[in-house]
Amino acid sequence: METAIQILFNSFVSGLLLSLVAIGFTYIFRVTKVFHLAHGGIYIAGAFSCWWMLAKTNNWFASIAFAIAVVSILIYLIEKTIYLPLNKKQSNQSISFIASTGLYVITINVLALFLGNDKKVFNSSISGSYDYGSIIFTKVQLFQSMIAMLSIASFSIYLKITKSNLTLQAVSDNETMSKVFGINTEKARVNVFIVGSILASISAILKMLEFGMDLQHGMSITLTASVVIVLVSRLDIGLCVLFSILLTILQSTIELYLNPQWKEGITFLILLLVILFRTEGIISYNLRKDRL
Repeated sequence: METAIQILFNSFVSGLLLSLVAIGFTYIFRVTKVFHLAHGGIYIAGAFSCWWMLAKTNNWFASIAFAIAVVSILIYLIEKTIYLPLNKKQSNQSISFIASTGLYVITINVLALFLGNDKKVFNSSISGSYDYGSIIFTKVQLFQSMIAMLSIASFSIYLKITKSNLTLQAVSDNETMSKVFGINTEKARVNVFIVGSILASISAILKMLEFGMDLQHGMSITLTASVVIVLVSRLDIGLCVLFSILLTILQSTIELYLNPQWKEGITFLILLLVILFRTEGIISYNLRKDRL
């Protein structure tokens, strides 16, 4: 029982961090129709920017603000110079996917050129743990959970206050018709890219607090987040969080009882089965069919 509780707690924390990436990735993909694989590069850029500024200033507030500014400017330039022109030319989605893959490679290599290939670790002042029998809750995990939940709640409130969810849903359903009804689709695209990138950066910084991070971690978490995208074929924050946590519980269980190498294999087997048998996702809208 204690082992099960430990797995559930660890999976809950990891699931919250994954959900920050998955929420941003889902909103970007559903609204812009870009399978934004460069999301992994943005994820790493946010963490490494924070690490670099913290080493220079030893000021967490300045470092986090700098990281948010870096990823916001970076994704803005990517959208305006690459994704949006491809969208205006009505390019095939495979073209934007290839472009996104190239952007990921470029981002990672630029970071390696300036900051090196070695693993980056924060000198975190958050240490210690709380023990309840054989169950351990570290202070870092509790901090990660609180900040992740606050970030998710803030995004939800932002959507409600600005009524952006209706706008994003309209653009997601039909971008052309959205333009006809006066929606500024270019602004919606930019906003969703920036907010999604900030959520990914927050996740990366929180993850880096506990384990540190290398340049290859971005691809792994982005591909795992893509499984959530396929499982949830709609703009729904709650479902993204739920499936992220369930996915991490599955991964943790496999890692404990089977070979850890099976963890990602089983995850993508689920992805393959969903793609083959439920192309609309596990959770999707029921669409009305008119009689002819």
